[in-house]
Amino acid sequence: MGLDVYVGSLARYYAEGPTDVVERVARQQGVAFAGGRAAEDVVRAAVLAWRDGLGRWLGDRLDGPLDWDESRQAPCFTDKPGWDGYGGALLLAAHDEHPGLAVPATVSADWPDDPAYQASSASGAASRYQQLLTPELWLPCRFGFVVRTQDVTGEEVEIGSSVALLDQFLLLRARHRLDGAPQGRAEADHRLAPTAAAGLAVLLRLAELSVRHRLPMRLDF
Repeated sequence: MGLDVYVGSLARYYAEGPTDVVERVARQQGVAFAGGRAAEDVVRAAVLAWRDGLGRWLGDRLDGPLDWDESRQAPCFTDKPGWDGYGGALLLAAHDEHPGLAVPATVSADWPDDPAYQASSASGAASRYQQLLTPELWLPCRFGFVVRTQDVTGEEVEIGSSVALLDQFLLLRARHRLDGAPQGRAEADHRLAPTAAAGLAVLLRLAELSVRHRLPMRLDF
């Protein structure tokens, strides 16, 4: 299964999915799915209810209100960093924090077992790249933490800020002098440096779009 990254309204993301997902979203958020209402309208109401609840729960931990574009006119963007490109970017960040650990030559399928990644993503690690290492969903609002909670379907999810994520991508790119990294796909031979550079370029562009257009960003697999 490949890895895409979606930037757009959550209403569109879920409304374009299977009918049973739409029904689960409505049921989870207590929104009536009857009377011929369009799926996207039902899901939008559910997303807004979820956002309000999340904002109340986080309270004064937030720097400002949770707000982003859930309108029908909101644009959406997708791209494919692939698991190798995504994993390479995470390994690059983890080894930036743990330079004493051996750096793998390639990005293999078991990259989540890498000791540097395990150390940086461990509970309480306080990584400088926290927004990159663990979330699956990023909201275009400024806050400096990640949180595990339920998404709009009721599934467990780690949520971060795409505003803070973009800052961390820019830091990682600057520290590794990747300003000229091509907007390409992960390398066919999985070498860490070019694979990570290609993955980071895709992810950074999508984070910029998330912030610029005030849209959530999420992994899609």
